Amino acid sequence: MSFTIFDPTDGPAVKAFAPAARLASLAGKVIGIIDNSKPKSDLFLREVQELLRSETGAAGFVVIRKPSASRPAPDEQLEDLARRVDAVVAGIGD
Repeated sequence: MSFTIFDPTDGPAVKAFAPAARLASLAGKVIGIIDNSKPKSDLFLREVQELLRSETGAAGFVVIRKPSASRPAPDEQLEDLARRVDAVVAGIGD
């Protein structure tokens, strides 16, 4: 008897990068929100958005939703977001 074993993982998603410098303030800044597509992540992130708006004076928000919770956001989606915002919050649900 023989068995075939399948590996369901996507492999490591390690990419070298230099983190952006921390902003001195979020006042007047546009904040990106990345929704990971898990259940209720949109509800949680709406609350985060309201807190950021009221506590920091953020100028606005750009919200994107990943196509799948189990995979990284597509590079094109992240590159578009990076061009449009000053800072990003990534959130999870469940």
